[in-house]
Amino acid sequence: MNRRQRRQQTRTPGTAGGASATGAHKLLVDAVRFHQQGRLDKAAVLYDRVLRAEPRHPDALHLSGLVAHQRGDHDRAHELIAAAIRVKDAQPAFHNSLGNVLLALRRADEAAACFRRALEFDPGYAEAHNNLGNALQRTGRLEDAVASYRLALQSRPGYAEACYNQGRALHALDEPAAAADCYRRAVDIKPDYAKALKSLGDVLAELGRTDEATAQYLRALDVAPGDAENHAALAALWERSSELAKALAKAEEALRLDPGNVRAVVIAGRCERRLGRPEDGLARLQAFEPDRLEDEARAYLSFEMAAILDRLGDYPRAFDGYTAANRLNARSAHARRVDREAYPRLIERLQGRFTQDWVKSWTPSVPDETPPPVFLIGFPRSGTTLLDQILNAHPALHTMEEKPALDVAKKTVERLPGGYPDALAAMTTEDVDSLRRVYFAEVARFMGGAPRGILVDKMPLNTIEVGLIHRLFPRAKILLALRHPCDVVLSGFMQAFKPNAAMVHFGDLADTARFYASVMGLWRRYAEVLPLDVLTTRYEDLVADFEAETRRILTFLELPWDDSVLAYAERAKSRAIATPSYHQVVQPIYARSVGRWRNYREQMADVLPLLRPFVDAFGYQREEDRR
Repeated sequence: MNRRQRRQQTRTPGTAGGASATGAHKLLVDAVRFHQQGRLDKAAVLYDRVLRAEPRHPDALHLSGLVAHQRGDHDRAHELIAAAIRVKDAQPAFHNSLGNVLLALRRADEAAACFRRALEFDPGYAEAHNNLGNALQRTGRLEDAVASYRLALQSRPGYAEACYNQGRALHALDEPAAAADCYRRAVDIKPDYAKALKSLGDVLAELGRTDEATAQYLRALDVAPGDAENHAALAALWERSSELAKALAKAEEALRLDPGNVRAVVIAGRCERRLGRPEDGLARLQAFEPDRLEDEARAYLSFEMAAILDRLGDYPRAFDGYTAANRLNARSAHARRVDREAYPRLIERLQGRFTQDWVKSWTPSVPDETPPPVFLIGFPRSGTTLLDQILNAHPALHTMEEKPALDVAKKTVERLPGGYPDALAAMTTEDVDSLRRVYFAEVARFMGGAPRGILVDKMPLNTIEVGLIHRLFPRAKILLALRHPCDVVLSGFMQAFKPNAAMVHFGDLADTARFYASVMGLWRRYAEVLPLDVLTTRYEDLVADFEAETRRILTFLELPWDDSVLAYAERAKSRAIATPSYHQVVQPIYARSVGRWRNYREQMADVLPLLRPFVDAFGYQREEDRR
């Protein structure tokens, strides 16, 4: 019960005058005392006695409904609180409580209507603003949720829960730094707020600040040692850091506290797989009961089960598992709010605009006054993370891993006359210099200062922004990572990507193949119409002769050989890696992923015609030519 409800409970209960009113009031006061002490059974008995005497007593109806809600009987709670509202509609706390019950019943749109009704009666009702934000989050309206939390904090600046929930929404909006600020504020207000400490650890881990993340998880465990989520979070961090024995032990500790913790069971299963015990991992996951999980949690479980089945060589069941996992992922609130057509529209617009004649119409290029970045691009799952780690091991290079610095510059172009990409043609020297400053300011923000060497900007899907790259940095060297198109498409389909405008196109094999053809088709257009300084490096060549291919790359970058690149895997263990390849790049080079698609030849039959032109264009041998 919140403060507003406690104040309401001390007011006149709305009964008729006389002895019965006095008796009912005394019963209600006693019931409220038991309720506040957490003695729900005693409170329920007294509320029921009030209602037997006065069936339309609004406060008793409301409070009896709250007891039912706290006991998990949400249908009964809905019935009682709705009855209270029919008796006394102009009571904002009643509408707020009904909204919370509807959230528990997974009826978020109806819940939002209740919170809005509460705010009609009391626009400064901080709890209702906060709860409305929670309902909006459930329906994927994250920006609106953030606005609701801001209103809650305007009404009550020290509202730790609203700070925490605002952080959750910002994190879901892919703004981890802003989310971290909200979680810190929540912890400043409420130092023992374990959920905020754990969530702060989550975003710090995502930002690559592993030591800080560990410290926050340990603080959360100090505050709430019996909370399985805190143990599971630390297990996940250790698994990403490849401390597998520690991670498995911590996940098992979480499962002893809560056998139904999905994060812990998935991390335990993944550790078993990575430790060479996939059968044990599969047994763990198969013993887990997922029926009551939300779609996102079920997808998380299904992706790992499919990965284990793949490792065990049960390819038909693995493919079915990946298919089911992607369908669950696509049903999440986050996926539903994504504009699926945004990326295809942009690629189509760029394809139509970048012609020889249009490029010839550009104002003269602006020379680079400082050494330009190296851009590492390619379709996701083409080996860019492996190349990133190798290059970052060279003392002359400093890689920036998948940060949207170029995207910020693009958004600046969108505000110029003509918008993006049309504004590229008429840009002045001042325009280009300004955009470079925007780009490097973002680089400094993401890297905590200037790069310590030549910047390598690794962002696979900057492939579609090569026109912008060339306009801003005409002397920039581009590394294009390639891998057999069939392997790339299959691997993308197998990943539990967080849905965004690009990654929603990995939801099934056909979508992934179409997206590949669209992105790499645009790359081929750029290569035709722009004088690019580009080196194509194939994953298969790197696996077959690591040193020779790495020497070729360094020669292209005009850098000397350095033996430190041979130890890239050891260096990578101390570096937070935010991509799905985090567990692969800390291992020695292996060929297991080369030709993997042949295990799924039957499932890929329908997409092969779409991919064959790229197999030919990128110098790969067709399967029929191998026979």
